[in-house]
Amino acid sequence: MCGIAGYIGERNSPEVLFDMLERLEYRGYDSAGVMFIAGRKINIIKDKGKVSEVRSRVKPERYKSDIGVAHTRWATHGVPSKVNAHPHADCKNLFAVSHNGIIENYVSLRRELTLKGHKFQSDTDTEVISHLMEENYKGDLLTAFRESLDVLEGSYALAVLCVKEPNRILIARKESPLIVGLGKQENFIASDAPAFMPYTKEIIILNDFEYGFVEKDRVEVFDLVSGKKLKKQKSKITWDVKEAEKAGYHHFMLKEIMEEPDAVSNALKASGELKKIASRLKGKKRVYFVACGTAYHAGLTGKYLLENFGIQSEAVVASEFRYSTVDTVDKDCGIVLISQSGETADTIAAGKRAREKGAYVAGIVNVVGSTIARLVEDVAYTYSGPEIAVASTKAYIGQLVSLTQLALYLSLSSRKISVKEFERLQKELKGVSGKIKAVLSDGKIREIAEECAVKKTFFYIGRTLNYPTALEGALKLKEISYLHAEGYPAGELKHGPLAILEEDVVVIAIKTGRHLEDKMDSNIQETKARNARTLIVAEDGEIKVPRVDVLLTPLVNIVPLHLFAYYISVLKGLDPDKPRNLAKSVTVE
Repeated sequence: MCGIAGYIGERNSPEVLFDMLERLEYRGYDSAGVMFIAGRKINIIKDKGKVSEVRSRVKPERYKSDIGVAHTRWATHGVPSKVNAHPHADCKNLFAVSHNGIIENYVSLRRELTLKGHKFQSDTDTEVISHLMEENYKGDLLTAFRESLDVLEGSYALAVLCVKEPNRILIARKESPLIVGLGKQENFIASDAPAFMPYTKEIIILNDFEYGFVEKDRVEVFDLVSGKKLKKQKSKITWDVKEAEKAGYHHFMLKEIMEEPDAVSNALKASGELKKIASRLKGKKRVYFVACGTAYHAGLTGKYLLENFGIQSEAVVASEFRYSTVDTVDKDCGIVLISQSGETADTIAAGKRAREKGAYVAGIVNVVGSTIARLVEDVAYTYSGPEIAVASTKAYIGQLVSLTQLALYLSLSSRKISVKEFERLQKELKGVSGKIKAVLSDGKIREIAEECAVKKTFFYIGRTLNYPTALEGALKLKEISYLHAEGYPAGELKHGPLAILEEDVVVIAIKTGRHLEDKMDSNIQETKARNARTLIVAEDGEIKVPRVDVLLTPLVNIVPLHLFAYYISVLKGLDPDKPRNLAKSVTVE
């Protein structure tokens, strides 16, 4: 879950690289570093801290080079520190490596290399790669690279510099994203497209088990298994660079929350793709929604939507699905993978296993051309645009819209719903954008956040369709405010949680939908009887939301909870865009 940036061309690479890193920092921000070739040697400058902090100490404008690679880190092996920051060099400083992923056999490789006289400086798994390059290099750079890759187990996106060939960057990918940006007499590499969007929108996407090199006027890619040169197809980024900027907002997260009405409209553009997926899911004995984190909560909503129409479905966390549930899957099952980035490691692995079992696998993703988009048989994009804040907001709305449409199409084709009812719900779904705008204009949410910012424990409760919203509301607060927050099915209160309710605990009860209202009223009275501060999300609640059909309530109920979490984070003096210990794309297991 790190960010790699690379540049070769006529510009000053250290300055370009730090610019790229700042647009990639959502992928990791515990340390940063750059490497560039100048004066016939590889220069490495790195340190612990955010990119802006490292940049202020490094002052890249003082250096001159036309080739370099940079890295912003989210630690896996080795604590955040200057010595563990990337890039990492070999003993002779002939090679330097930046890496995203995990080398699973690094312990044995390190032991073998140490016996051969190599001396290691860091605690990372990455450093073995630079020493492998040193060990294997016999004058042919690409051969040494391929031989090194052949012994690596695990996942990687790699960028390597070699002082012997100072006019090219070596690249490789296996289960971690890497993209090449194509310019005029200059080329770029990055973990994600926003890094180089101000410079170019023309890209080449590396697939798993591909490697090669980038020069300022040439890119060559090879198949790792056969060694054959590949003819790579160019793609075009459709996002505008301004979409990846703050546009006057203090934080990306607030900007992205304010874009949630557009996220509804944008996701509706994929109706044709969703109709196709629904037609292929029709008749499957079970539909599985597989995802992680926020996307899993969207999938859980999808499960409740389908069950509402009597269609068997299940939502499973991808890290559990790939090691257990997949053993029950066969050709009669349909799998829907959900991911904002399309690069979530566990979700990708789950999809691969499901395809091996003969299941139909579709995807709902945001990033065009991502790994999941290319893995699945059919894909529906949410078209939410770039989401930079680590905590997902508008992309979640896009996922909910897509899943609602999917449920409606599948229910219609399965004759679980009439054409008249289908058309009514579709029409109301299109109007949700305006209702979200009304929620976003409510200034009382900040006032409630100001009252609650001093509290330490929060419970979010809901039933059926409101239960995933409770989970997601709690996750948002947890992610960006570092407070104890839990989402619970309201009916489970008496099975444990009531024991910790007291005056300093906040309970957020999601009551909308006119479904099980009496049950929720009883749960709310139970929390009030324990003196918990109870906030009700409802048409007439303290946190007000507009009336919509019960099936659409997840779309409006989560919006004030996004704002609530954002304001508490800011009131506590935290950075909601970059929560500690987290990164945007979880590309490692």
